[in-house]
Amino acid sequence: MMEHNSVKINTAFNGEFIAGDKTAVKTIATKNQEIYPTSDLNEWYTKHVVDVIQASLEEFQERDSGWALSRILNLTINVNKLNPLRAGCHIELPRKIMLKKAVVNVKSNDNACFAWAVVAALYPTKRNSERTIEYPHYSTVLNLCGIEFPVTLPQISKFEKLNTISVNVFTTQDSKIVPLRLTDDKKEKHVNLLYVCKNNDAHFACIKNLPRLVSSQLSKHTHKMYICDR
Repeated sequence: MMEHNSVKINTAFNGEFIAGDKTAVKTIATKNQEIYPTSDLNEWYTKHVVDVIQASLEEFQERDSGWALSRILNLTINVNKLNPLRAGCHIELPRKIMLKKAVVNVKSNDNACFAWAVVAALYPTKRNSERTIEYPHYSTVLNLCGIEFPVTLPQISKFEKLNTISVNVFTTQDSKIVPLRLTDDKKEKHVNLLYVCKNNDAHFACIKNLPRLVSSQLSKHTHKMYICDR
């Protein structure tokens, strides 16, 4: 962490199992998971290593009746450098999202799409919502001291503290909208942002209506839904 700032890690647990006079070695590998400077390491380790391995062990012993863990051979830790995508240039949103009219995609000529998306959420306009001229300039209403543009996901925690604004970030995965970052403490001023990636570029847009954006993937009914953004 001191050398690379952000890393991604996976582990491989190797254990010896016995069943009567039979012995077998089983390996349980965890998926790569990111760690940022703002991550709680104890919480991360419990969630992504301990819980995953214990669940796999229980499943193995229940599925293959008679096998029991005899001893732990080792736990291998694989650490890889992580280069978080920086969000900056304007990206056209997928047509499926545009048709829902639930997202404001501000078109700016700078690399401050994160700041413009936050401003669009805090100061909504009824017309020309994609134009920066319809909003106060982000530098006049946001505290961006020490925030580097283009903004990376790990910087959002610092932004929240500077501005007393909470930020949730959602993204697209398999044509669905899924949470990417949920704030630990929802404030009176709260914004939901959409994080989209295309050709190694990333971009933030403002989600103005979360229920409208996600309701079709939860139910085929057309009645209004109320979504908890936590």
